[in-house]
Amino acid sequence: MTRDFNLETAFETLKHGDDEARAEAVTYLGEQAYAPAVPYLAELVRDADPGTRYLAAIALSRIGDEAESAVPSLLIALRADDMFLRAATTSALIQIGAPAVPGLVKALFDDNKAVRRASAKALGKIGSERAIKPLEVALNDNDAGVRRFARQALERIQTGDAL
Repeated sequence: MTRDFNLETAFETLKHGDDEARAEAVTYLGEQAYAPAVPYLAELVRDADPGTRYLAAIALSRIGDEAESAVPSLLIALRADDMFLRAATTSALIQIGAPAVPGLVKALFDDNKAVRRASAKALGKIGSERAIKPLEVALNDNDAGVRRFARQALERIQTGDAL
């Protein structure tokens, strides 16, 4: 059942609704790029069921740079084993941009190769020159995918082809 939301009812449902209603509210608030929902969405990215975590990451991606306060939660979610959540989280970090760079640089050296790959990809799309040296180090990673994404990221940054 699709609910007829406005910002106020969606925000209240986000905070107090049942799981199904909350998922719809998350989607609606993301579509509206409703920045006041960021702290609640960040909490959902950390602690909700897998589907809601994914929807919250997508919503934060749509909110973009105003979701800066969600970066710590998104960096934790980046390490989840769920590849769909990781993709949504990567997208959100890219849309947030420069404030995500320090955490993504740290993630570039995570134990999990999927996290390192996602980090290199995101750093290339953000295009921060602060990532050049760490990406150069990542060119020596033991995973071919990490090396490929690091090389692509460096090319994007050096040619100014980032987002």
